[in-house]
Amino acid sequence: MAYSLYDASVKMANGALGSLEGILTIAEQQPNSEALISARLVEDMNPLSFQVYYAALSAERVAALLSGQEYELPSSDIGTYEEMHSRIARALEQLKKVDREKANAIGDTLVMTDTPQGRQEVPVNHVISIRDMTNLYFHVGMTYAILRKEGVPVGKRQWTRPYLSEFAGME
Repeated sequence: MAYSLYDASVKMANGALGSLEGILTIAEQQPNSEALISARLVEDMNPLSFQVYYAALSAERVAALLSGQEYELPSSDIGTYEEMHSRIARALEQLKKVDREKANAIGDTLVMTDTPQGRQEVPVNHVISIRDMTNLYFHVGMTYAILRKEGVPVGKRQWTRPYLSEFAGME
């Protein structure tokens, strides 16, 4: 089977959110877990809670675009592990609802989106690959980096296993 838009977006978003869920679970078990929620790599960067919010938001936008639906921005007011896990679960639930056939057929459909040149019509597959998946990977990566900086024992295995399970059925 050919690698499709669904594979490149929904399956990869599931992997990214699985990675995010796993590293947050490890963070939650640390003695300084509450302080980690507001931890940052550098002072002018958004905290861990925002990284989780924006990663989940990016995945939800993928689900909405591939389902031909409008997307409403959720509240960014998440400040507990329970709220972060809930946002991830919400995004995963939205991704489960995406129909593979519809997702693969909708890629060339034009949608209005904001670009550096203003609002323009852009193909769905471009919006997903350039805006949403890039943001999803970035914010999951920043979550990982913040936690590593703070001494949380997460590693490559926690990062890669969820992606592998999406394609190879590995646990």
